[in-house]
Amino acid sequence: MKRTPQVRTIRRALGLSQEEFATRFHIPLGTLRDWEQGRKDPDAAARAYLVVIGRNPEAVSEALHPAPS
Repeated sequence: MKRTPQVRTIRRALGLSQEEFATRFHIPLGTLRDWEQGRKDPDAAARAYLVVIGRNPEAVSEALHPAPS
């Protein structure tokens, strides 16, 4: 059985609202809500992305929002 990252747990550990998490990590808000409410499960790529967010959220944020040079 595949282990699905607990999206709500990751988001709360970061102290972010659903809207903030979705915006910061470029996840559609409706998709995030579906995952958190158990209506849908993340696919394999999304699960991998959530694992990376959970382990190193700053690196993901930096990759998605690079500082201006």
